[in-house]
Amino acid sequence: MKLKLKLVRDGKEEFLWTNLWSIAEWERLENRRVSDGRGIGVSDYCCWAYSLLALKGETLPSTWRQWLKENLSMECAPVGEEEIPNPTDAATGDNSQSL
Repeated sequence: MKLKLKLVRDGKEEFLWTNLWSIAEWERLENRRVSDGRGIGVSDYCCWAYSLLALKGETLPSTWRQWLKENLSMECAPVGEEEIPNPTDAATGDNSQSL
């Protein structure tokens, strides 16, 4: 999974892309798994953004929750995936024939 996140802080917009490290760190910090079926929400996006900013070398508080508390007007949301999802339903193509 490589999710694109839009982060707006102090009126400045930036984009971050999740990577294997950020997802693994989120799993460790939150005791979650992408496959756990519980869904992904705002706190997950913020945890990923925090991890990615830390990886870039930004000086941050000791936890993502503290960082979020210090940036209450911040926006953090997904804007797309770089992966193409696999279709789950069979679809007919132009060359399909009825039996």
